[in-house]
Amino acid sequence: MHSVKINHRLCRGCKRCYEICPSDIFSFNDKLFLLQVAYPDECWYCGACLYECPEGALELKLPLACL
Repeated sequence: MHSVKINHRLCRGCKRCYEICPSDIFSFNDKLFLLQVAYPDECWYCGACLYECPEGALELKLPLACL
């Protein structure tokens, strides 16, 4: 289960989430212009990526322990 889901239909590849993430969970394929969640287990659930995304292309799923 991924903590962060990317809606690739909405993502325009601005890399804001990639640049702001304090735990560097994202990777970006420059050839395909595609953002990916490379290290989902490293997510701190801080929500910085959600606030930074201008398109609302990210969804953060909190574990039960955080609810």
